[in-house]
Amino acid sequence: MAATQHAFPEFELGLAAKTINLTSDTLTVGLIASTSPVFTWGATPEAYLYVSSFLAGDGTHGALTELSGGGYSRQALTSVTFTASGENDTLTSANPAWTTATFNTTYAFLYDSTVGGSDAAHPLIAYWDFGGTQSVSAATFTLTLGANGWCQWQYQ
Repeated sequence: MAATQHAFPEFELGLAAKTINLTSDTLTVGLIASTSPVFTWGATPEAYLYVSSFLAGDGTHGALTELSGGGYSRQALTSVTFTASGENDTLTSANPAWTTATFNTTYAFLYDSTVGGSDAAHPLIAYWDFGGTQSVSAATFTLTLGANGWCQWQYQ
């Protein structure tokens, strides 16, 4: 699946302030139902600080609906690695998979579930736009990370 990755700007500030620790915190991934409205990466991505602000939508198209049932639940990532090479930082993990799944999804979102006690306080890290509906029926759905992992960003 071809996906467009977006790292939320406030995430980088959390790294700098050391409120997010990519090597010791639990990072979690969730999926958005394909019946949700479109989410447009707009001119003010810094407005999306927490999971709840992402689920509220982009302000134009309405709230996003997280998947429920069909073998879905949010997943804690395993084998998380954070690498810094020169001015490039990359966040990767093992590919999360949902077994015996039946659902349709359009987006994935990544957040730090160690910080904060609810979606209103869990900081967003990134989201993926799958570029269309991804479907699975009574099979395993694997979110396969590419060469840039979950996200890659540059310091200049």
